[in-house]
Amino acid sequence: MGDISDHNDLERLLRSPEGQAHLDEIRTMLLGRTIQKVTFDNEVHFISTTLHLDDGETFAVFQPSLEVEAIREQFEELLEHEYYIDFPERKPVHNDPR
Repeated sequence: MGDISDHNDLERLLRSPEGQAHLDEIRTMLLGRTIQKVTFDNEVHFISTTLHLDDGETFAVFQPSLEVEAIREQFEELLEHEYYIDFPERKPVHNDPR
């Protein structure tokens, strides 16, 4: 998470003519395009989403729900299950005392 200075810098970009021009370039690149394919990649701290457009261009999307901490929170049991697939020797053995 960023702090207030990060927030303020983003607001400054959003309100400036140069920032608006930059965002307009992005808008122009996307408007009227069709998404042909969507791919996902492991970027260490998050999973990136890449939109492959009909004109051959690509567009990267970053989603907070695909950051590693959000994934760990939402998929805790799944990650533990998959971890033991990678390291079966580390799986705890439950001895039933009956």
